[in-house]
Amino acid sequence: MPPEFTLSCTRAVMATPAILLFAATCLAQFISVIEGNNVVNQDNSGMIRATHNNIAVDSILASADQNYEVVEVGHDDKRHHKNLVPPHRKKSSHHKNHEASFDFYVFSMTHEPEFCSQKHEEPEGCHHPKRIWDGLTIHGLWPNNDDGSYPQNCSSEQFDLSILQPIRDELEQQWPNIKALPNSTSYGDFWEHEWSKHGTCTGLSQLDYFSHALKQLIPTPSIMKKAEKEQSFVTKDDLLEFYGGAQRAALICYKGYLSEVRVCHQKETDGNVGDRMDCPQGILEATSCGKKIRIASFGMGRVEESTAIE
Repeated sequence: MPPEFTLSCTRAVMATPAILLFAATCLAQFISVIEGNNVVNQDNSGMIRATHNNIAVDSILASADQNYEVVEVGHDDKRHHKNLVPPHRKKSSHHKNHEASFDFYVFSMTHEPEFCSQKHEEPEGCHHPKRIWDGLTIHGLWPNNDDGSYPQNCSSEQFDLSILQPIRDELEQQWPNIKALPNSTSYGDFWEHEWSKHGTCTGLSQLDYFSHALKQLIPTPSIMKKAEKEQSFVTKDDLLEFYGGAQRAALICYKGYLSEVRVCHQKETDGNVGDRMDCPQGILEATSCGKKIRIASFGMGRVEESTAIE
């Protein structure tokens, strides 16, 4: 064997450990970089898990989600508003469980004549209103958190209209769907919406949720009925006094006409509706009525905005 060949082989053998060491070092650095860019996700069970998939994209999305999230800050199903809420203000706005994880209830009463008068094309129920609908009826019973957020759509439990048969007559009187006639197939849509969005977050059964709401309806004050009959107005102070004072109710108006009254209730330990309470500032800030409030009636046309009392 030539000496030159022997020398080359000897050098190659001596260089092998260095090559292997270099390869191992590169591999270790690559693994370290990958692990340093893991994205931590939270699965549906609440367990924290790490993933290596789509590292760059997931990292960007996770960073953006930690900064701000678009959540609804108003419950009004007719006129929803949205806002950017910083992370320290969020709770379980989109929490998907069936636990009663919230702080208190908002009970909202609506004035159907005002709802009908603001519509260019009146819903079916506005053409055939029941006498009892002249006063305030139920809009909803909504779980809320002290920080201003609220849970919604907390389970996939389907609404079952047959469950409400024992209280169906009361619901039609006190929690009507003004958009439909009682004998129509769509009449239960309003109740279904309220159950799916709000009721599923209370921890109550469907029958208990609607039954408790019915019990909270406050009789319409006589000063409202008088103002409606005389086509006059009520003062904001007088109406607030009826509901217990400025800390006890939020008055929602639309173009000078009373649209909704919202009061607050404590949440009992079992999730049931407790006693009336002072409303947090976030609820009271929804008040939009001026010092003088008009009361709408069925069949009236919407007055021009320039004639509304502020």
